[in-house]
Amino acid sequence: MRTYSFGTETVPVALAGDLLVGSVHDGRNYRIMLARLDGEEIVKTRFLAGENDWEGHSGVKLNDGYLIGGSVEGTATPDGGKGWKPYLARLDGNLNVLWELKLNVRNNGAVYSILPAKDGFFIAGETGRPGDKGFFIGKVSPEGELLWLKEFGSWEDAVYTALLPSENGLKFIGSVRDGSWTVRSFDFDENGELRWEEALAEGITLTAGLWNGELVLAGYRGENFWLRIGERDVELGEGSATSLLPLRDNLLAGGELEGNAVVVEIAEGREPKVRELWENGWVEVLGEGIIAGVTKDWEMVIARFSS
Repeated sequence: MRTYSFGTETVPVALAGDLLVGSVHDGRNYRIMLARLDGEEIVKTRFLAGENDWEGHSGVKLNDGYLIGGSVEGTATPDGGKGWKPYLARLDGNLNVLWELKLNVRNNGAVYSILPAKDGFFIAGETGRPGDKGFFIGKVSPEGELLWLKEFGSWEDAVYTALLPSENGLKFIGSVRDGSWTVRSFDFDENGELRWEEALAEGITLTAGLWNGELVLAGYRGENFWLRIGERDVELGEGSATSLLPLRDNLLAGGELEGNAVVVEIAEGREPKVRELWENGWVEVLGEGIIAGVTKDWEMVIARFSS
């Protein structure tokens, strides 16, 4: 287990192959953090910054580099910030920026998911401000041209969850609040046309995935660490699930439970197994054989992990 700090806050949020994507606060502003890993060791770093705050939220590994997503040129505030531009950047193998794309969606937004397609990339995220929060979905060419973008919804508040492939289209999942919090699923075709939507559960989901043909939601319900696997709910103690890693025989969910960083292992026919990793922190990223998270002092922890 290794601990790293590149400022007053060092927070990993996504793993793109061997590249960890996140954000660093240098005492004045946030910067996008790019950290290439070799096991627990960081072997190369790069930080992207410019006007105001920049944050990294997502990434995918490509054959010849990476594509990262985030939000830039905004101002971070306790309620999510303002003036953010959804951001995409294509990087070569040495983390050099080949092209970048800054969007303006309802004057505030962030790219939280990138899903490769046969002729480009689907992107998705949040937009708006409290009182008028919504989501967006779009498609970008391999050269960085915005092909189309659709924004939708106007709720008191909203939390983006995930963009997943579905039969002949895309499944967009998010939590919305109009009085109470509800997890909703939006089904789109490949051209961004909404086909239908439905309510899935009460609560707030922070991530979602597919495991053995079932949809898995992960987040919190009330104050409790919460998972929904198909139609089955798993609730543990106070905390939240922030990351998922579906494997063939088991499902791993990382997060925070009773103040400590944990990974919860789910297997068919067994009680959930809680593995406490470090005190006073939480897990943000689960990858094949690796985890990354944060301590209470906003330092980054990277550790090897096997189920």
